[in-house]
Parts: sequence; C-alpha cells; structure tokens
Amino acid sequence: MSFCEWKEIRAQRVLSPTQISLADAVINPYRGCQFDCVYCYARKAHSAGSRRACVEAKINAPELLTRELRMRRPRRVLLGSTTECFQYAEARFRLTEKILKILDRYGIPVTILTKSHLIRSCLPLLSRNRENRIFFTFNLSSNHHIRALEGASPHLHHRIDTLAEILRFGISLRVHAGPFFPFLSSLDTILRLLPKGVKEIDVELYHPIQGNFLQVGERIEQIRERAAAQKMKEIYAAKHRYDSFAADQAVRMRALNRRTGLRLYLIVPEFRRFYDRSLTYQNPLAGGLPGDTPG
Repeated sequence: MSFCEWKEIRAQRVLSPTQISLADAVINPYRGCQFDCVYCYARKAHSAGSRRACVEAKINAPELLTRELRMRRPRRVLLGSTTECFQYAEARFRLTEKILKILDRYGIPVTILTKSHLIRSCLPLLSRNRENRIFFTFNLSSNHHIRALEGASPHLHHRIDTLAEILRFGISLRVHAGPFFPFLSSLDTILRLLPKGVKEIDVELYHPIQGNFLQVGERIEQIRERAAAQKMKEIYAAKHRYDSFAADQAVRMRALNRRTGLRLYLIVPEFRRFYDRSLTYQNPLAGGLPGDTPG
C-alpha cells in the first residue's frame, strides 16, 4: 500500500441525488481514494480537495444520515460513485459499515460499487436485505496490469475470494468488467478466473475523455505492452474504429451469452463525448447488446 495521509472532515450533508440509474440517492463516505487508479473518472474531483490528504473521511456521515432520513426516505441508495467505500481507511473509520447499519435499520436497499476485499466484513449485514446488490469490479485479469493501472488496489486472489464469499452469502451480484481496455482487458481470461456461480457480467468500454487517456497509454507502454497501447490509440483515434470495435464486442458477447448461459451486457459510452451519467446499468440496459430484448 502506498503512503497516503488521512484527514477527518465534517460534511454538510451525506445523501445526494444521483443521475446514475442504479439508485435515486448516493452516499460517498470518503473524498479521494487510496487505490489511486490512473484511469479513475473521479480523479479530477479528488485533486480539488486537500493538497496534503489523499483521503478525507466524513466522520459525521452516520450522524447526518440519521438526521436526513427523518426528512427523506430514498427508495435505494448507491454507495461509492466517486470513491471506494471499502478502501483501506474503512478499516480505521468504519464509516461505510455504520452507514449500512443505519440503512438496514430503515429497510432501505443499497447498491454498492466496489473492487475491495474489505467488503467481506459487511457481507452478513448485506445478506439481511434480499434487495441489496453489489457491482464488483473485475476488469483486469493479471496482477501485472493491476499494479500498472490501479496502484494500491487489491490483488486478483483477494477479488476472486471475495466474489466467492458474496455468492456464498446469496447477495445479488454483478461483475463489472469496466473500464474495459481494448487489447488489454481480456474477457475470456476474466471468465476463466471467475468463481462458479457468477450469473451477470457487464463490460463497460473505457472512456478516454474521462479516464486520463495519455497517462493510461504511458503506463501500458511502461510495462512493455506497447502493441496494446498502440492498438488502443488507433481505436480511439476515429469514431468509425471505436464503433467497429464496439460492434465486434457485441457479436462476441452475444455468442458467449448463448454458449455459457451468462447474462452479459455491453455498455458503450458515446465517442469523445462527456461521460453520459444517464447510462443505464440495470436491466434492460441502454447500450446493451444490439438486438437483444429484456430478459
């Protein structure tokens, strides 16, 4: 784990409206993230905070949530839209755990976006509400690539073991292969590594405008994956190449869908446009496989 200074702050509110289709409200217990993924869509927002602390813990978030729920009851809450709720700071502050206990007490279901094995301590709690849902990121299939692009995020064996635990507790799960990097991310390898019992996987193509394209390319070249870096540059150099790559992925995934019985989805951000926060990740998926009908 790389050095990261933690800072305690007091937030003014904790529940925020969200345009992400997964919920009608969002909570981010931390500002910033220790995982330091070079492609993170929220990196610019993080850098606008404290120059010294890379993670700011909203220590009054549980207290605020209790107060706000007396006035407003969201149908579903999303955790982790701009931060990792189960980053290493969670082991100290337990903010996400406290928030989950409050939401459970009110019977409000949650959707969690994470790639962290630290969620395992909360799985017994999450299993109490059958409407709770976890989107678990598994977009890179080697520790070599993880270290290059995701700094201090958990290794593969942690992610695989965590997925198995989520399945064991019977919590609704979708594996999120995103961002999916052309010629670097390997869906075939990801499928081989996933524990038996995974039913749903979505593939969200990498978005260069939001995802620090130059830095990503540099990191890929540094690990001597120059061919992949060059091919990725070609894909994102012209709309027709990007559209063609997306169409090829749709054909492959439709075939995999028939052969494996998995529910595979493809999310394709618009070429060179600001990320569309209205993209739908729940069934039926906007940007899903062309020609598919909702199951």
